[in-house]
Amino acid sequence: MRRRISRICAGLVCIVSIPAITTLTTIANPALAAAATPSAFTALPTSARIADTRNTGTVGAGVSVSVAVTGAAPLPATGSIVAAVLNVTVVGPASQGFWTVFPNGASRPTASTINVDAASSAAGADLALANMVTVPVGANGLVDIYSQTGGNVIVDMLGYYTPVGAATAGRFVPLASPTRMIDTRDSNSPLIADETRNFTAPGAGGASAVALNVTAIGDAPGYWQVFPTGGASPVSSNLNSMYAGHTSANQVVVPVNASGQFSVYSLTGGQLIIDVVGTFTGAAAASSTDGLFVPLVTPTRFLDTRSAALNRLGGTQRLLPGWSVEVPVSANPAINRSDVSAVALNLTVTDTFGAGYVSVTPAGANNPAVKSRTTSNINVARPAQTVANHVIVPVSGRGFDVFAQSPTHAVADVSGYYLGTAVASPFGPPANVDPTPSFCLGFSSEAVLTSASGSVGSHVALVQQRLLDLGFWNGGADGSFGWSTQQAVMAYQFWNGLAPSGRVDAATASKLSYPNCRPTPGTNSGDLFEVDQGRQLGFFIRGGKLLWVLHLSSGGGYFYETDNKINGAKISGTAITTNGTFHIYRVVDQPVYQGTLGTLYRPRFVVGGIAVHGAPNVPNYPASHGCIRVSNPAMDMIWDQNLLPMGSTVWIHD
Repeated sequence: MRRRISRICAGLVCIVSIPAITTLTTIANPALAAAATPSAFTALPTSARIADTRNTGTVGAGVSVSVAVTGAAPLPATGSIVAAVLNVTVVGPASQGFWTVFPNGASRPTASTINVDAASSAAGADLALANMVTVPVGANGLVDIYSQTGGNVIVDMLGYYTPVGAATAGRFVPLASPTRMIDTRDSNSPLIADETRNFTAPGAGGASAVALNVTAIGDAPGYWQVFPTGGASPVSSNLNSMYAGHTSANQVVVPVNASGQFSVYSLTGGQLIIDVVGTFTGAAAASSTDGLFVPLVTPTRFLDTRSAALNRLGGTQRLLPGWSVEVPVSANPAINRSDVSAVALNLTVTDTFGAGYVSVTPAGANNPAVKSRTTSNINVARPAQTVANHVIVPVSGRGFDVFAQSPTHAVADVSGYYLGTAVASPFGPPANVDPTPSFCLGFSSEAVLTSASGSVGSHVALVQQRLLDLGFWNGGADGSFGWSTQQAVMAYQFWNGLAPSGRVDAATASKLSYPNCRPTPGTNSGDLFEVDQGRQLGFFIRGGKLLWVLHLSSGGGYFYETDNKINGAKISGTAITTNGTFHIYRVVDQPVYQGTLGTLYRPRFVVGGIAVHGAPNVPNYPASHGCIRVSNPAMDMIWDQNLLPMGSTVWIHD
């Protein structure tokens, strides 16, 4: 039976409630949970859906929706909890922007929970982005969900934290470091469509619940559910596959039976990876304060590599491939105590450079010489992606460590911590070394995006400037992808062995984002123009150093028979550009110079009738009758900078 969902709005604040669970009629200004209030975790027997704005109306841009997390069973009583564990899913259509979950009555923090980037927003109605959230709860039992740009959101409650002085059940016991429990890729045993598979978490016998990081690689659009073995499949989901091959990850806290078992259901099938983070004690455990959760008054930003004030790498330095950054915990003013065994945080990566994973582990748990991790928290699929995931991570005395396989900015917002003893840190701090070769162009300031002729914007200007810095002439970083930019991109692709399309495709964008060295001409002495027919490139060299690189098109090697354009006589020959070292013997500053085989734009003659000249068509293959074609704008640049004066050297080779 479907419950009727009501929605009450006042100004930019709305209340979403489900009467069968709890009824809200007013918003009180709550007394927020006091800092340093220890609490024990209780998992709901099965997750409970407490809000779905698809049934109540889309959340507007800049609107905060208030959701009740207390009330009638199975929810806890109002006023009895200090934090809630929720699974929050933004579903389409939703505009590009961020969503933040925070305590009702508190100022909205500088933190985010879910981020919808441009590519995700383009999914439209197929969008489904989920993230687990640990959020402090005030006395009135409400939490707020703010949407920057609007959309729909679903909220499922997984459990809650109740204040205690000490407890048997509900205390978190972290592993020394997150551990991979299952990877169906290793055994070639993916879940099939409509399959439920049971798993036993190692060391979870007698536990009340287990904390996992679950990653799915879907075979088709569909959802994934994690729930207690033997229980009914819930109405909620934990992860969503938006398309075939989509990799999604989410943290899950799920009750287990006496043997430590839980179940995973997949609607449409795919590969499954599960990393175990820790367990929550059961009723048979000894009473203790170790593992009790202490929520912060509001989520607090501990790391932001985009901000010099919150970046221990220095300035706005992003994480580079194989880099780690350690984030102190105990000394942070939001915590300021040493008896911390783990933290709960939201990790966001943004402005990514390409595919790779991000892993969060205790600081000092990994050998800094090994530039990989055995577990992951976030999986990045493409450049310029923004994606978030909830993380419960053990901490050492130095805090926690964020490792990135590929370049990215990282942000960590901490919602609370667990009491206990910090784990050991057998290894020293990370050894981060910039792999950029000496005298080469380093990593891009931001991810290079795909673009093509007709594209405009700052992302085009970024491409143009990097090409200029590498010596590929394009007329300037004006943010407009025109003919000169297309030719420069083609030259870059020829030099790097990429398909010379003249478009910044995914492979070219990725290559441009990473360190690049300027092309190396065939000589390191003198002043000359080198024509490399094998790569269809021209190098202007001054004092043995590269000045500019141009794309060109030389003789196509084909037989031709045509009319002489001057006297009409029949002429024939083979379209060959002669190899050798020559000197410019004639220059003609005419935009329409009539040659025997056609018109030439502002030619400078090299040998015989062969000239370097502008042309309206400079394709990505040798196409001329024997002349050296460059684009008309490139020929204008040659004249403006007098790069081929009378008597200058031209070296032509294959």
